[in-house]
Amino acid sequence: MAGRGELKSRRGRQGFTLIELLVVIAIIALLASMLLPALSKAKGKAQQVYCLNNMKQLAQGTHLYSGDNAEWLPPMQARIGSYETSWRSYLYRYEGENPHVYDCPAEKWEVYAAGKLTSNSNGPPKMELRGKALDGEIRLPSGIGAVDVHWTTGGAPPPFGRPGDFYEGNVCRWNAVEAPSKLILFGDGNSDIYGVWPDDRWWIWKEVGDDKAPGFNRLAQGDRGAVRHNRKSNYAFADGSAALWNAALIPCNKEQCYWSAKADPH
Repeated sequence: MAGRGELKSRRGRQGFTLIELLVVIAIIALLASMLLPALSKAKGKAQQVYCLNNMKQLAQGTHLYSGDNAEWLPPMQARIGSYETSWRSYLYRYEGENPHVYDCPAEKWEVYAAGKLTSNSNGPPKMELRGKALDGEIRLPSGIGAVDVHWTTGGAPPPFGRPGDFYEGNVCRWNAVEAPSKLILFGDGNSDIYGVWPDDRWWIWKEVGDDKAPGFNRLAQGDRGAVRHNRKSNYAFADGSAALWNAALIPCNKEQCYWSAKADPH
């Protein structure tokens, strides 16, 4: 028969009961449920700030490009021989040949640095196209789009137009910009809301209604990038600044338009 000392020793070696383990697990789960939203919010904020910094770099690169090209802003899109290229190839060397600057970390699918073609997403990456004026470069999507909202000739002049040898002939020069702090150059996402322009997923434009008319609203149009950061999105301006905006509040009326080189364009 075991003595009192042996019984006491055996009891001291017993582990947690099932109820105690369940209580500990419940406490851990409760703490995790409290921490995860805060961690997710912090991660989202970090991605938004990183994206905002990329747009600032693109705005600065635009000024550097213009300084070397008689104050002309790079074209939104240009034809080279039998193929086309986008604004990204013109700014590439001014961005330190860094393809990641064209992207937003919150965007997982349309990533320029990944080299994936929009109309051939299952094929191998085309890394050699990034930042080069080569056939197929325009088919690489990017997380950040340049602005050519009122793109039709005779409308409100956009910051990034297209040359007249093949397009509208509305390429912009800095002396045409009347209010740099109120002219948007870059923003989150693109305006291919119906998925019918797979080669243009690096461009913000007015897809719904008369593009020359006032009243452009990315939120109402359905631009996915316009709600990328907690129902808001980043924008870079012609004066080199950048900020987080509610897309529904960006002016586009007869008095002012943040999408146009002219202060009162409509």
